[in-house]
Amino acid sequence: MKILMICNTDGALYNFRKPIIEELIEQGHEVHSVTSSRSPEGSYIQRLQDLGVKTNIVEFNNSLGMFKNLSIYKQLSKFIKEISPDVVHNFTHKPAIFGSIAAKMNKVDKIFVSITGLGNLFTNNDIKTKILRNILIFQYRIASYCIDKIFFQNPNDQQDFIDLGIISDEKTILTPGSGINLKEFNSSAEDRLKFRKNLEEELEISLADKIVLLCPARALHEKGINEFYKASNMINKLSNKYIFLHLGSPSEQLKMDQLSLKKEASNCNVYFLGYKSNIKDYVIASDIVTLPSYYREGVPRSLLEALALDKIILTTNRPGCKETVLNNWNGKLFEAKNYKDLSAKVLEINKNNIESFNGRSREFAEKFFDSKIIVDLTLKEYYEVINEKN
Repeated sequence: MKILMICNTDGALYNFRKPIIEELIEQGHEVHSVTSSRSPEGSYIQRLQDLGVKTNIVEFNNSLGMFKNLSIYKQLSKFIKEISPDVVHNFTHKPAIFGSIAAKMNKVDKIFVSITGLGNLFTNNDIKTKILRNILIFQYRIASYCIDKIFFQNPNDQQDFIDLGIISDEKTILTPGSGINLKEFNSSAEDRLKFRKNLEEELEISLADKIVLLCPARALHEKGINEFYKASNMINKLSNKYIFLHLGSPSEQLKMDQLSLKKEASNCNVYFLGYKSNIKDYVIASDIVTLPSYYREGVPRSLLEALALDKIILTTNRPGCKETVLNNWNGKLFEAKNYKDLSAKVLEINKNNIESFNGRSREFAEKFFDSKIIVDLTLKEYYEVINEKN
C-alpha cells in the first residue's frame, strides 16, 4: 500500500506522526510526504527521510489569496498524480482543504483528514476573524465531499464540524489527541536529579524546597502568556516557594524580541529561557507544567509530553486542554483568561500535598494517550483500502 501524508510543516509531521510512519514502514508499506521544507525550529526533511519517507516539498502560506492557494492546489495535484497513492491523509487546514480536493480529482481510493485544533479563527470574534472563519467553513464544506473520514482530537471540534454541517457524524472518528510514544518519554529519579541540577546551574539559584512551574508555549496572547506572567507576579508577592519558567519563541504578536521579552519576564519574576531544542529535559526538572491557553487546541503536544513524564498539569477548561486533566487528581483546571484563578490553583499545590500526585499523570497517559491507540485506529481505516480492493 502507498500512503501520502500532507502537512503544512515537516516538523509537525515528524513529531506528531512518527509512530504511524514507523509502523507503516515496518509493515512494508510505502510512505510519501508533502510538507514545507522548514519548521520554525529547523528542517525535519532529513529526519523524515531517515525514517524511510519519500519527501516532497510545497511551501504552504497563510494567505487567503485565490492565486496563491490555486498554486498550492496545482502543486499538490502534481505530486498526487506522480505518486498515485492508495491513501492520502491530510493534516492542518490548507492540506485538509486543497489536499483533499486534489486527491479526489486524481481518483485516490481513500482520503482522510486530521483536525489538529481549530486555531485563532475559532478563538477570536472580531469582524475580520468572523469573515475569515466563514470563508474557512465554506472551504471545508466543499472539501467534505471529497473526504472519507475526519479524525478529531477532542469532542468539541468534532461537534462543531457536525453542527456547522461540514461533515456527518458517521464520517468522524474521535482520537485521544495525536498520542505520545511512551517509550521515548520516560524518566527516572536519577534523570530528575540530573536535570534539576542543570537547571540550578543555568538559573544560578538553588531549587531546594522550590516548586518549579514550566510554561512551554510560544509567546502568544492566546497561549495565555499574559496570564502566566501575571500569576507569577501575584504569587511571588505571597510566597517564595515557586519558580516560574517560560520556554518558547518570541512572537511578532507581542512585538517583543528575545531581549525585551526576557526583561518583561524578569519584571514579573519569570525566568524566560527562549526556545530550547531539549524541552524534555526542562519538563523532567519541573514539578508542574502549565498551559493557560484559550487557543482552539487539538490536544497540546506539550501537555501530552508532560503527562508521559508524570508532571502535575495545570491548564484551562477549554477544548483540547481540559482533556489532559482529571480535575484535582493529576492536576487542576482553571478558568481561561483568569490569572487569579490560575494563581489560586498554583497555591493549592504545595510541599505538603505535591507527592500525592505522583504516578497519576503517567497512568493517565498510559491509559488514554499511548500512541499505539492512535496507530491502531488509523491503520484500521487505512487497511479498509486493501480489503475493498481484494
